[in-house]
Amino acid sequence: MIRICAKLIVGILFLYLPLSCKSSKTTNNNDDIVVTYKPIIPEKTFLPVQIEYAKILNTVPDSLQNVKLYQFIDEWKDTKYLLGGETKDGIDCSSFSQLLYMVVFEKYIERTAHKQFESEYISKFRGKEFLEEGDLLFFNREGEQTISHVGVYLMNNKFVNATSYKGKSGIAGVKICDITEPFWEKRYVAGGKRNDLQ
Repeated sequence: MIRICAKLIVGILFLYLPLSCKSSKTTNNNDDIVVTYKPIIPEKTFLPVQIEYAKILNTVPDSLQNVKLYQFIDEWKDTKYLLGGETKDGIDCSSFSQLLYMVVFEKYIERTAHKQFESEYISKFRGKEFLEEGDLLFFNREGEQTISHVGVYLMNNKFVNATSYKGKSGIAGVKICDITEPFWEKRYVAGGKRNDLQ
């Protein structure tokens, strides 16, 4: 009977302890046990898309604040490249960047890479050190002046684009590439910021 009562009292005491606290025992000089409580700080949770793209971009999930951007990329990744294409059956570079801007940033940009480059709403700059997430990247074919390709900068030299270039992956289509790869580096013309993009 005494054991049952003791268990009941201990059980009641545990019901009244704060659920969000962690206890630790310390002793004082009289060898009495002093119980102190430290609040448990919940770990920050990240969406799977933040974790996945943080690995790809060589960063921490915390730095991927524009979740809408990475969800859009994830939805379109591996879509095949098709010149003039505008759907998930096939899409080209400028249609992809135009759609990304409309869905993610709710801003309109022109339909072709050349028109996006020539747009009065896009401020161009050469220095890659000024690139920020969401900036456009403009490329031309080797030896040509006309802008023939566009991508959208992410971070750490990575950008997303719809491309016919297979590269090391052996796959064309919507994918993340690295601007420091020789193929892209020698074709890079400028970065572009939409003037009203916050």
